[in-house]
Amino acid sequence: MGARNDLSYNSVATGCDKSVDQCPPGSIALYYRNFEFSNLRHLFSIFVLNGLEYYRVSFGQIHPQGLARVLYFEVLCRASGYDPSLLSFCRFFRLAKNGDWFTFETSKVDTCLVSSMVTTLGAWKDRFFWVSKSIVPFKMIWRHPNVVLNELEPSDSELNSCFFKAIRECPSRVQPFPEHLLVLLGISKLWDKPDPDPVL
Repeated sequence: MGARNDLSYNSVATGCDKSVDQCPPGSIALYYRNFEFSNLRHLFSIFVLNGLEYYRVSFGQIHPQGLARVLYFEVLCRASGYDPSLLSFCRFFRLAKNGDWFTFETSKVDTCLVSSMVTTLGAWKDRFFWVSKSIVPFKMIWRHPNVVLNELEPSDSELNSCFFKAIRECPSRVQPFPEHLLVLLGISKLWDKPDPDPVL
């Protein structure tokens, strides 16, 4: 999963008769596809954690494509030399319902950061596991489906114009990124080669 099989988080595979909202006390649910497709890694990035806390939503409620957009935005910011912020994220993406799940979809901006993405992930809804809630440094909220979804998008004047110009010029495909790129950008700590550094 990430932290090199840290057993203190008590990860447990679920039975076939369990649903993601039947989490045992003291645990949260994580989808396998969030790690395989969405570029999620533990230790979780501060940006991802800030987003979950801000939107008051749990890992087990987010469609992997939605979480992939969050990590994609972080990768794009860091590759462009900027720290990601929720203010800038809200300019390009907004929380939305996707069936029984939540996702992040493109907001109504004149330039879309996403050129394309995988449209189907196959079977993912029943592929999850429980892990100790201590893996997240705050109390994770299971968002009620009827809570009002969105806030106003920030205007151009509220954003760094240099950042805004740089990030809008490189729309690209949302996809799993190679591990060495995630390590270089500080999103992943999964590097088993202490002597050589990852390179592009």
